[in-house]
Amino acid sequence: MAEEKQKSENITDSKQDAQGNNIQEADEIDTSVEKKPPSATDFLSMHAAHSTGESYTPSDEELKQRNKRSLAIAGGIVAFMLLVFMITVLRIGGAAG
Repeated sequence: MAEEKQKSENITDSKQDAQGNNIQEADEIDTSVEKKPPSATDFLSMHAAHSTGESYTPSDEELKQRNKRSLAIAGGIVAFMLLVFMITVLRIGGAAG
């Protein structure tokens, strides 16, 4: 019983978010240092990829699948462009006549 009371006191003393990270109360936050937002170059440098020296060579089967997928996507784009073109021509032709 005493252990449960001690646990509940610990929970109320240190607040945590869903991931278990400690959360500071508003009066505990240090505001003496003025923080400026990161610039675009800082943002890009933070997420820069670092080379590990590893490389991946796709197999012949993977290359064939990739080419088929690329051709299917290209065909879909061309079909959509033709559809939009035909609808446009029909609407303009119908409005003129």
